Amino acid sequence: MVSQTPWVTPTVPQFDVRLRARSGTVPPADLGLSVAVYSCLTSVSALNQSLSDTNPPGTPVARTTSPLPWLGLRNVGGSADLTLTVTDTDSASSQLSPTNTTVPLGAVDPDCGGGVYPVHLQLVNTATGATLSALTTDLIYVSADARRKVQVATVVPLALAIGPSSRPSDSDLLASPYNALSRPTATATAGVVQTTDALTTTAPATVEVGGQTLQSLDLTGHSSTVADLSQLSAQGTPDEFVAAPYTPLNATALVDAGLSSELDQQLNRSDQLLDSATIARTTGPGGGAGTWITDDGIDDGTLAQLSASGYHTLVLPPSDVTSSPSIGSSAQPFTIASPHGSSLTAITSNADITARFSSDPGQPALVASQILAEMAQIYFEYPNLTQSRTLLAVPPSGWTPEPALVETLLSALGSSPILQPETVSQAVGAAVSCNGGCRLQTPSASDLPAAAIRSQRARVDSLGSAVVPDGSAARDLPTQLGDTVLASESELLRSSQQSLVLQNTGAAVDAQLDQISLAGNQTVTLTAQKGQIPITIAKAASMPEPVNGTLILTSDRLLFANGQPRVSMSAPLLHSVNNFYINVQTRTSGEFKVTISYQAPEGGLVMTEGEVTVRSDAVSVVGVALSAGAVVVLAAWWIRTGMRRRRLRRAEDATEPA
Repeated sequence: MVSQTPWVTPTVPQFDVRLRARSGTVPPADLGLSVAVYSCLTSVSALNQSLSDTNPPGTPVARTTSPLPWLGLRNVGGSADLTLTVTDTDSASSQLSPTNTTVPLGAVDPDCGGGVYPVHLQLVNTATGATLSALTTDLIYVSADARRKVQVATVVPLALAIGPSSRPSDSDLLASPYNALSRPTATATAGVVQTTDALTTTAPATVEVGGQTLQSLDLTGHSSTVADLSQLSAQGTPDEFVAAPYTPLNATALVDAGLSSELDQQLNRSDQLLDSATIARTTGPGGGAGTWITDDGIDDGTLAQLSASGYHTLVLPPSDVTSSPSIGSSAQPFTIASPHGSSLTAITSNADITARFSSDPGQPALVASQILAEMAQIYFEYPNLTQSRTLLAVPPSGWTPEPALVETLLSALGSSPILQPETVSQAVGAAVSCNGGCRLQTPSASDLPAAAIRSQRARVDSLGSAVVPDGSAARDLPTQLGDTVLASESELLRSSQQSLVLQNTGAAVDAQLDQISLAGNQTVTLTAQKGQIPITIAKAASMPEPVNGTLILTSDRLLFANGQPRVSMSAPLLHSVNNFYINVQTRTSGEFKVTISYQAPEGGLVMTEGEVTVRSDAVSVVGVALSAGAVVVLAAWWIRTGMRRRRLRRAEDATEPA
């Protein structure tokens, strides 16, 4: 389906559907179109059944008994145009033909009038009678303008799935850590660009855009789209922009994994980039971040974290709340509190509408018409109700921006006699009381690679403490590496892709560390008891900025200047070759190992390490004194022993007889 008339009224009774047949083996002359218009639906569940079944239930109010010739339909830009004239009487024939295209809505149920009427279309091979394809759309007939329209807030996420680069080289990662990530496909980028163009319609929408998407648009030559978003946000109407994280994510997965700080970094980094692009965002009462919109579940801990981050309003999936107030199938805002003392205004999106966004990929006009039919059926549940009702149309997590769907939907909402398009901020009114306390459900477990995120974040932060921001490259390095960690948290990626992004981040950190080298595995000879060990640390020409670090030496047989077998000292690398001379003292002669580590000032990241062998040929003064003493004692003993022997011999000689 290419397009269709969104609303049929007594004053504009034509229902126009444009169709395009995919090229195939059947000649166009053998193609025919079977049409069946069914009686109005009585409930939302009946609508859902009509869209899921092969044939809608009920009795047709009008149908073809033989297919309409495809080539007999009006050709509009290569599409076949079927035009039906709608009347709410039962005066016309219920048999549709090339000469009779009037649909009598009252033919089956004269009291039905305004409502949603399923239209089942089949493309038929008239030569064989085989059905080639089929679809069900809906004719929405509005007999009179609504006394009070249903408020509809449509959320349009503009997000790009940016995954890991495939085996980036060290030189690529050294040139830019962003090379750890792939570029989004041209099709995905075009979807965001064209969806932005669709936002220029008069119907308002609530737009979510994060910092990573803006970065990617700039990198892929679409800075004009960023400028368009800036201009749209500055107008303040009809659209509103809400603060979104750097990349689409499951906040609860981060918080429950003990990574609340990552959520803060996601929000802060996105704010930096949105501010840089001059994207104005809607804030909550008294300032703050405004509205958090999610199709993922949140729990009490996440609720407290979002409140601390400045969010005032939540849009939640209905499955995340035990019970929430509603009027029929429409939602009402309510107050939700967590055991941590946080309290926010919340409202639930419509699950059926959320599912519709991705129900039929490749058929954006059909999906838009089905979403409108869902909204219209909710209106027709209570068409004369004077109380305000609200619907929130939120695409599911991971939804790819579809420009034709967004343009068709917003355009139809802008001309609707029964639906009032608004932003989320406009649609969320005063909160009402909640039956059962509206407690949050426990969300399902996530397979987020939390340990790897924590590890790489620590390495990136530690390396950042060593970088001296003397140049733009050095200032940008920690930010770029940090962005790749944030990119790994995207819920648009599979778990394996998240892990691979983190592996690439680790490789990007290693590429930086490889620019620093220690001249190790040397042998230093000391000819005196005290001396110096020369340590040489070099940094590559690709790292011209200074580097801060801590030089740590350890030995179990040597003493350093502090009198200890371990010494730590600040050792900035200011040149390409940096020499440091460390005072040592030997206690004995021999060969000793000295372990050398050059670490970042914070976090303990080892930037380079090695080992030096110290050979000591010096003789200890104490040893010499002891040896000399031993010689003296030995000499005295020999002298005394000799003298005693001589005295004894002389005495013996004196006592012998003459």
